[in-house]
Amino acid sequence: MAAEVVEMHPVDRQIVEILQEQGRIPNVQLAERVGLSPPAVLERVRKLEEKDVITGYTALVDNNKVGMGTVSFVAVSLNLHQKDSMENFHEFVGACSSVRECYHIAGTDDYLLKVYTRDIDDYENFLLHSLTRIKGIDRVKTMFVLSTLKRDIGVPVEETRWAETAGNGNGGKRNNRINGKSQPKGGGNG
Repeated sequence: MAAEVVEMHPVDRQIVEILQEQGRIPNVQLAERVGLSPPAVLERVRKLEEKDVITGYTALVDNNKVGMGTVSFVAVSLNLHQKDSMENFHEFVGACSSVRECYHIAGTDDYLLKVYTRDIDDYENFLLHSLTRIKGIDRVKTMFVLSTLKRDIGVPVEETRWAETAGNGNGGKRNNRINGKSQPKGGGNG
């Protein structure tokens, strides 16, 4: 069941974009950037929090500097798709601090995990002594991250616009595209 989409004013979208990039920005600076008074911005942020558009604030941590240098994506398939097998797996994921993200996915696998460990030996210990001991697991596929090319933590909050930049034959310059259709340059009706 899809979550209710909250209608957002363009200023609210701008506030969310800024807060995703700078969660600790002072309210006065946030107000300056969106062109409103500090009390008005504070009220907008409060309403976004009440509506669960903004669900929390966090610090981003360099995993290497805290000794968790091995990142892996782990695809898990269950052999039993019964309620108790799935609940056991969900319980394990909820309690395991190495598993930082878990997605129930469609396709040949059932779940995709993002796992942080100290090194390959630590991952092997996690795999052999924790993950594969869960009743109902049929198959596990591990993909180790070699390097990170992009890591955007937030979510896009623009309504229906996106820019294609890769593989377009123009050196990475943005195309004028909206909803997959080319748009005339300069904003004309051309």
